[in-house]
Amino acid sequence: MFKLEAFFNPYLPVGQSRLDAVLTITSDATVSVAAAGRRVIGFVLDNSGSMNGEKLAQAKLAARRGIETLPAEAWFFVIAFNGRAQVLLPACAATATAKQLAHAQIQELQAQGSTAMSRGLELALHEVQGCKAEIASIYFQTDGENGHDDTERLGEVIEQCRGHMQVDCRGIGTEWKPSELRRIASALMGTADAITDPQALADDFQRFLNKSMAKGIAGATLRLWSPKVIKTVLVKQMSPEIVDLLPKASRVDEKTLDIPLGAWGTESKDYQLSFKLPDGSLGDEVLACRATLLFQGQEGETKLTCDPIAATWSEDERLTTRINKEVAHYTGQTELADSIREGLEAQAQGDEDRATRLLGQAVRLAAQSGNEEVTRRLKKVVDVVDAASATVRLRKADKAAAMELDMGATRTVRRRSGPAPSAASSTPQP
Repeated sequence: MFKLEAFFNPYLPVGQSRLDAVLTITSDATVSVAAAGRRVIGFVLDNSGSMNGEKLAQAKLAARRGIETLPAEAWFFVIAFNGRAQVLLPACAATATAKQLAHAQIQELQAQGSTAMSRGLELALHEVQGCKAEIASIYFQTDGENGHDDTERLGEVIEQCRGHMQVDCRGIGTEWKPSELRRIASALMGTADAITDPQALADDFQRFLNKSMAKGIAGATLRLWSPKVIKTVLVKQMSPEIVDLLPKASRVDEKTLDIPLGAWGTESKDYQLSFKLPDGSLGDEVLACRATLLFQGQEGETKLTCDPIAATWSEDERLTTRINKEVAHYTGQTELADSIREGLEAQAQGDEDRATRLLGQAVRLAAQSGNEEVTRRLKKVVDVVDAASATVRLRKADKAAAMELDMGATRTVRRRSGPAPSAASSTPQP
């Protein structure tokens, strides 16, 4: 069902105290059909006054088309929010009658009022808990900034939602704050993106549904055990996008961290780990971590391990200078995301020379790694003269293109590697 592999260079030069590794977790097709308990899909739609016109019309059309494709065994609910929130259809099975009721309620929706994101999330949590869903996937869309008086409450509601549902956030148009949607999506194990053209909502909605309906494991946990002298300094999901997971970790005891990984379907994800080691002498070996994947299978809790992440200090440069390809690849993807973020900031501040240099660097890194999605977004912001030499020209400022690039900067591509001495495969435990 799952496979766990670790990639790292097991040799360190004397004096180096950091060990980097990449964990790859792969689930096969049996995960998608192993769903235990109820699966619910939630649609949380912004109907504030700024949604009036094309945005609300396309949001309603996308929701109705998506609902029509739901299989009868799925459960779903629909919520609309502005300064308040209302349940248009409570959680129920996706029968023909329920779909018809949802269509009618969505069609009656009008744009009015302010924006209080906490209200929509709070009602979604109520529906998820009320229907006792094991797997809950929420599509949350908005077109504007959250009300200032809702900032503190939004944080409280996000905390209440942790562990109960995964939320994918979409910003429609260009008048919303990327930081607000990232805040929700990051905390609730989802994705955030820009839909600057409302007509693209229907296709995005369908991709969300396809991904959500493939989930079969309600939640997986990565458990990291390290000796007291080892400090875990970085845990990041590196594919399909970069997400800092260390803030989400909970400490089991002084040696053990648990990191929630959310619900799983048939997929593969990579995680970068970094450890601060004690000082070591030539020939010393240090155990940095034992990694275990925990998940609820059809026969209860299952544990999957791989060989330990450990290293030996050596003076053999042929060994210590060997760069692990997986670690190097994701170091490059992190550099790509940083170049885009800093380049967009420079452009916004009017520093065209710095913006050109940084975005040119991003173009080169995206091309080298084969990151076609980020390359596509970059080409809306710069004209590429020569990707290999990072030569670009800034295009005329386009807020929509900049927001799309900003939200897509953390999208990564995976590197597939053949067997290597530094790859440790998974071992099932009874």
